Parts: sequence; C-alpha cells; structure tokens
Amino acid sequence: MNLRTVLAVIVLAASALAQKQAEPGPDIKKLDYFVGTWTAEGTIPPGPWGAGGKYTITHKHEWMTGKFFLISRTESNMPPDLGGHSESITFTTYDTDKKMYTATGFDSGGGHGIDQGSLDGDTWTWTGSEKLPDGQVIQHRGTSKMLSPTSYMAKFEVSKDGTNWQVMMESTVTKK
Repeated sequence: MNLRTVLAVIVLAASALAQKQAEPGPDIKKLDYFVGTWTAEGTIPPGPWGAGGKYTITHKHEWMTGKFFLISRTESNMPPDLGGHSESITFTTYDTDKKMYTATGFDSGGGHGIDQGSLDGDTWTWTGSEKLPDGQVIQHRGTSKMLSPTSYMAKFEVSKDGTNWQVMMESTVTKK
C-alpha cells in the first residue's frame, strides 16, 4: 500500500468512527413525541393585538437525518390583525452545554427568533421575545401540556414586562 492509500483509509476510518459516536442523547429523544402532523383551531380574543378571531394551525414535525434536529413546518391561518396566512420553519434541538432546548425559527413575513425551552414532567415551556413592526419588544411564552400520545393542551401568552402575562390563545392540539 502506498502512503496516499494509507492516509485515505485513516481519514475514512476516523470519519466513520466520529459518525458512529455521535448519537442523540436521551433529552433530545424526548422530542420524538412531536413527530408527525398536528392540528389546532380556536378563537383569539380581542386584545392589544387587535380584534381577534378564529385561527387554524397545522404543524408537520420530522427528524433531520441523524435525529439531532427536529424540523417543524407550520402553516397558520390567523385573524387579519395577526397577519392572516403565514408559514414558518423551525429547527429544535437540545443544547447539552446549556441544559436547555432551543428552537430557531423563520417565518414567511421575514421574522426570525430563538426560543428556549424546558420539559418538566408532562409540560413543555418555551420562552422568547420578538420585535414588533412598531419597534416594541414583546416577550412570549408557550406552554404545551401532553394529554395523551395524540393530544396536548397549548397556551400562548404575551407580556410587555415579563411579569404580567396575557393569554392570547389556548387550544387542544391533536395528531392526525
């Protein structure tokens, strides 16, 4: 064997070994619960966000190859004051250094956000903030309580100060 062949074998073996060692840990595997297509519908009450009205949301969650990132594609039909129809894509993972889940999302209106999440028993909690078109920064909190393998109760709240929260929407989300 010549030196070039030996080096190629070493590089391939090291690459294969690195790939075999990289496996998702138990915390990221907890996101398996969400894999599949989920739907929600409900009514948003009037509030600082506008007149409110009916909404529908469809989430499609699947693992990226390797199962380190859950890819979520969401299609929302919101009341006109809340933007009407939109689409988003989110990548969710578990940060072992920070001991928290992170969800990085992008939406069809040009928005981008990073939320932090945690799981306590049967309840997921996600927090983040976003800058509104008028320049205000609003904090948001989403809570999902797992009811069964095919349903969870979701609540989305907003706050201007991080202390006083107002429920914007609540619904039961079901798996198709």
